[in-house]
Amino acid sequence: MLRCAVFLLFAVLTQAQQGVLRLMVDAADAPRRLIHVQLSVPATPGPLTLVYPKWIPGEHGPTGPIADVVSLKFKAHGPAISEVTSQSLDWRRDPTDLYAFNVTVPGGATSLTASFDFISPPASGGFSAGSSMTTELAVINWNQFLLYPRGSASDDVLVQANLRLPRGWRYGTALAIAKRSGENLEFHPVSLTTLVDSPVSAGAHYRTVDLGDAGGARHFMHIAGDTERAIAVTPEWTDRYKKLAAEASVLFGVRHYGEYHFLLTLSDHVAHFGLEHHESSDNRLEENALLDVSTHQLSADLMAHEFVHSWNGKYRRPAGLALKNYQEPANSELVWIYEGLTEYLGEVLAARSGLVDAPRFQEWLADIGARLDHQTGRAWRSLADTSISAPILFNAREDYAALRRGIDFYSEGALVWLEVDTRIRKLSGGAKSLDSFCRAFFGGPGGAPAVSAYSMGDVVAALNSVQPFD
Repeated sequence: MLRCAVFLLFAVLTQAQQGVLRLMVDAADAPRRLIHVQLSVPATPGPLTLVYPKWIPGEHGPTGPIADVVSLKFKAHGPAISEVTSQSLDWRRDPTDLYAFNVTVPGGATSLTASFDFISPPASGGFSAGSSMTTELAVINWNQFLLYPRGSASDDVLVQANLRLPRGWRYGTALAIAKRSGENLEFHPVSLTTLVDSPVSAGAHYRTVDLGDAGGARHFMHIAGDTERAIAVTPEWTDRYKKLAAEASVLFGVRHYGEYHFLLTLSDHVAHFGLEHHESSDNRLEENALLDVSTHQLSADLMAHEFVHSWNGKYRRPAGLALKNYQEPANSELVWIYEGLTEYLGEVLAARSGLVDAPRFQEWLADIGARLDHQTGRAWRSLADTSISAPILFNAREDYAALRRGIDFYSEGALVWLEVDTRIRKLSGGAKSLDSFCRAFFGGPGGAPAVSAYSMGDVVAALNSVQPFD
């Protein structure tokens, strides 16, 4: 055991000296909601500030769960520093940026290791910072287990990640595996951007469904549940998810991923939400979501919504959300396009693929309109302001919701894009639709993840190129 630990530490330090961050995430205690982390960072003597990711893509707010980082320690390493006398370093949190940690790297050091534990909360509310683990499953969001040098662009930081799972657990992810030994997974080095954009789901009750090829890419659905019964999916529903991939390929014309992985977590004890990624999505529903037809239909549009985000939100992204790293504050002014258009297209694709039936789609639109009639807050707060205020509205209380308004850029934003769709159809005499805009605006070379930022002017120009209008 000691020889193995020494060899592992040598490998960590060698990677760090070559300019690669080496991340070891030990999730063997995930059933206890406890993750052990060791990170090796290349360093030179002098002051160094490491930061914990704060603004998490897709969550539209400073949601990095810094309060759940505990037992933080730093050590210095280098050729002149033996492991017996390796120095523990004093550190100090920045008093005005609570996500930043200041250390001084001593002479002779070429790297430092940071070790800490992460506590996953038991409560089921919130996004990825909410409950993500039970005794039977876990969702690993890498941003929760990382520190990186302040000021670095996430595209420029290379990370070698390793993950240890509980014994017997299976997993799914868009990350490429370099090596597997038992419960230990070693991933190919990727940029910090790609790592944070590629969660891992795992569990004792796990099933991977091959959804086949669509648009030149393979699609998979990975299902983790608290029971074996929960992860059953019928051939009929499997065919509908296959059709979802095919319909998206028709709608957009190209795709911006090599493979796509739907990560589906079924539990009554985790946070319920969806979070988009370029080549995967983190989808969390109640334990019985696949077992009851009516329940399945009510939630089936979730994966369609997050799937659309691969094009709208990940590939095409408002400039205010195309950020250098995870410390820069987001400008969510155009989130009514990011989320509103995705909400509309996600429901359209869910209907086209049979995940929901046409009457339910129509009822959904009618329900939005009926609810907006009773949103007294619309008299003082515009839809645009709900977008700008997204970082505070996601956590707003539910009392006086109609007066306050909430994240209406989803539902009311969807009606805006329904109006755009009908205008294009009417003005073009039925020759064009919003589909025409989607193929033009979300096209490009395709085939691999990329980011193409846009402004409001870019959206207007693209719409006018499809159908001129004031």
